[in-house]
Amino acid sequence: MKKIEPLKKELKVMKELENLTAMLEQTSAHTIARMKTNIVGSRPFFLEVWRIHAILKQLAPPPPEVIHKHLIVVIGIDWGMPGNLLNRVIAEAKILQKTHNADMLVAGKMAHNYFRDEDDDHTIHFFSVPKDALLTDIQPIYKIIAGYAKVIIVYPNFESLSKQNVTTVSLSIDNKEDEGTLINPALDKSVNISSNRFIVYPNPQTISNYLNEAAIGLTVHHYFAESILAYSAAQMVAMRNSHDNAKTESKKTRVKYNRARRELIDSKLRELYGSRASHKGNG
Repeated sequence: MKKIEPLKKELKVMKELENLTAMLEQTSAHTIARMKTNIVGSRPFFLEVWRIHAILKQLAPPPPEVIHKHLIVVIGIDWGMPGNLLNRVIAEAKILQKTHNADMLVAGKMAHNYFRDEDDDHTIHFFSVPKDALLTDIQPIYKIIAGYAKVIIVYPNFESLSKQNVTTVSLSIDNKEDEGTLINPALDKSVNISSNRFIVYPNPQTISNYLNEAAIGLTVHHYFAESILAYSAAQMVAMRNSHDNAKTESKKTRVKYNRARRELIDSKLRELYGSRASHKGNG
């Protein structure tokens, strides 16, 4: 009996774990289905927004209050179990931070602890990431990003349910990129567009200053959405694997439980027949 009770409890825990992981997998699948079409379809729009912004920057110098150093933006997550994906994002961000001796902006509570003990002389900004964040919700984030001359965003990019890449993209408002700064190939095409083709009213500086925060806000919001999609896909795969593992362990525990029950029943039968045989012998 002592052997059966722990197995019975373990069997119950495994069943609950099966149900929990199945529910989390379904939740992630629902999030992916809701977001995938909109995000993938909007990628060309956000690339075009940044190209227009880059053209205006060729016509106007950066504002004097801009911080002329690198800012590494890490897009993490507030919730869930994204498997190894978050660790890969963190590792890439740390390499870039050391390379450029950059300030950091860490979005996502699950990524905060990786940087809280940093004792270097660079600034670290910590933010939360609401799951269904609107543009207004991340305004404090993109205002900080807009204040730096050179920004590198590190985020997970959704390619398929089974594949999420760690992507780096450079958002620079300087007229000239530093050598070695990472550039998204799609954004890099903007340097080949001649600004002489455009007439800007009232003047390039005014429009550029206005669009700086707007364009960066829209672009960063898009990368946040991309990240949530990728993390949801990673969580779905992780929960599917966990569900399969829990199901396998549940089967093993069920076999152990049935064997223990059979041993208990056999023991009771032996005791019963033994007592009957003893009773007949005495008679």
